[in-house]
Amino acid sequence: MAGRALEGTRVVELGPYVALPLAGRILASLGAEVVKVETNKVLDEMAFIPAWSRGAGQPDYQRGKRRVTIDVRTPQGREVLLELIAISDVFMTNFRRNILDRWGIDFPVIRQTRPDIIIMWQTGLGGHGPYYTYKPYGILVQHMSGVSLQTGLPGASPGVVNSSYSDYHTGVFQPAAVIGALMRRRGTGRGATMESSVFKSGAATVGPGVLDYQLNHRLPRRLGNRDPRAAPHGVYPCAGEDRYCAIAVFSEEQWRGLGCAMGDPDWTRDFRFAGAFERLKHQDELDELIAAWTRQRSAEEVMAAMQGRGVPASIVSQGRDLHESAHLAARGFYRETRYYTAERGVPASRWQPGTGTGWTSPMRLSGTPLEFGSYSNVGEDNAYVFGEVLAMPAERIRQLTEDGVLY
Repeated sequence: MAGRALEGTRVVELGPYVALPLAGRILASLGAEVVKVETNKVLDEMAFIPAWSRGAGQPDYQRGKRRVTIDVRTPQGREVLLELIAISDVFMTNFRRNILDRWGIDFPVIRQTRPDIIIMWQTGLGGHGPYYTYKPYGILVQHMSGVSLQTGLPGASPGVVNSSYSDYHTGVFQPAAVIGALMRRRGTGRGATMESSVFKSGAATVGPGVLDYQLNHRLPRRLGNRDPRAAPHGVYPCAGEDRYCAIAVFSEEQWRGLGCAMGDPDWTRDFRFAGAFERLKHQDELDELIAAWTRQRSAEEVMAAMQGRGVPASIVSQGRDLHESAHLAARGFYRETRYYTAERGVPASRWQPGTGTGWTSPMRLSGTPLEFGSYSNVGEDNAYVFGEVLAMPAERIRQLTEDGVLY
């Protein structure tokens, strides 16, 4: 089998949170050597959010990377970072340029250090324009980009999908741009400076809404779980705590299948539900009748009954359902791995590893395998990166460590 797609490519990743680390993990899974630089003595806190939080799973975004610690605020730390950049192909960051300039590592300095480097700058709202000085977060960008206007129940305030919805799109767009720039450099020898904003990534996901307004001057409507062309179309309560099953009926054949799955109750022949147009007019009554049936059964039982009659249906998965999914297990989606758990008052270098389950890349390539990758502790790869990659003398590493530059 051929080698991995980005084998021989080195990436320096400087920045926390979601979008940038996700992009780095994708590049690492494709074979790049991604060196995650944690700096400023403020670790990427998203890597240590408790499992009960919305951000659970963020540690997996560090998988497959070499994790080093450099205090780039110091002259010596800046020098070490630039030495690393000088032998790297890609520099990725989501720090604002005024911060980078304050540290002495703004883009002109990066370009001078490595003229043909690929720079990927991930911003919140963009590197120029009326909003470029603003510092946004995921939930704000979700509102700004129009996602929330289309999310929620009819008559209710706009809702949110989660706090970092558009970050995940950005983290997928960026690797494609990096790969394109590397291909261009292979042919031309020229580097590139790219800017990727979370705002634009969010706006790209509401394209149909923009098009509808351009053509019809019609604003999006919040429909909850309904669809303007299908009824029933919703999420129905089932037996158990917070258990639901989604059901969608788009055709008369599916409507008949739903009736058969439910035991052919008399109300399925009611004039109010005779055809899609009538069902759309009487969705509230229809949803109540279906919910009365689903509440008596498990979500899995409802799904099996509907699917058995050709009706699109699925349980609404909780984390437990995904963790125990026989389908994902058969696809090799999860693997056993090690993790490090943050301990209050204990330096990161002394955290003890534990075992758990991590997700692999959802992509599968026939000729260039994707690596699951190991999960390193904070600073665990200092010896390799500084001693082997940069070939620093042991005495220099010791002195930089004593001075708090490497920590």
